[in-house]
Amino acid sequence: MSEQERIQALLLAGKITQQEAELLLSALEEGDTAAQQAQATLGEQYAAPATGWQPEGLRWVRVRLTAGQLEARLDPSLQMPVVEGPAEVRPVGADLEVWPEMAGGSFFGLLGRMGSLELRLPSGWGLEIDGKAAQVEAESIAFLKGRVAAGNVELVAVEGLDLEVTAGNIDGSLLLREGQHRLRASMGNVELEMLPGSSVQLHPSVSLGNQEIRGFDRSVNGAHRQLGEGRASLEVSVRMGNLEVKAR
Repeated sequence: MSEQERIQALLLAGKITQQEAELLLSALEEGDTAAQQAQATLGEQYAAPATGWQPEGLRWVRVRLTAGQLEARLDPSLQMPVVEGPAEVRPVGADLEVWPEMAGGSFFGLLGRMGSLELRLPSGWGLEIDGKAAQVEAESIAFLKGRVAAGNVELVAVEGLDLEVTAGNIDGSLLLREGQHRLRASMGNVELEMLPGSSVQLHPSVSLGNQEIRGFDRSVNGAHRQLGEGRASLEVSVRMGNLEVKAR
């Protein structure tokens, strides 16, 4: 059963109102339209990237959003993740799945104007996001991975990244010290700052747009820019838009 069919089933069962159903269907359409426009403009199909490097031993909170806002931040005082906002939390092995609820108690999307979901993650936990039309904020977490079809992503001192955004902007700061990290933006601008303590080789790529890199040492052959000893690797690809990466 597709997401659209499930929304119709919830409506028929009286679990959501006609207005809620229309808002959910509109959010789904917005995400799908943005992805289709990006694919048509760029002239190729973009599938979700294959799973890349991630730190060993991480446990994951997996969140699927039809629409809405998600805020996630590190809280070292916790032993287990805390979810603030209407959601169902399901254990899946050693990990957790989070399904946002609507006011009526159904699990299909957090409507953008009806509230937000907040996650507080202990040390040793990462966040995996699958968003249709979502605003995502992540602060000081160990790793952020997944895909956002349409929406903006804000990063604050995030320590690991493997993310694809089809249509939207990504900005904020990273603290990368080891491993391989990736960021892929089909349509939108990327503005990143590497925080003190980062040790990274930067591999930037822009197909249509401008690129500005500041504060990095250029390699001998110019293939990448290096900060510190370059123990981590960050690949940033922007198909249509501008890329700015700076180091303090």
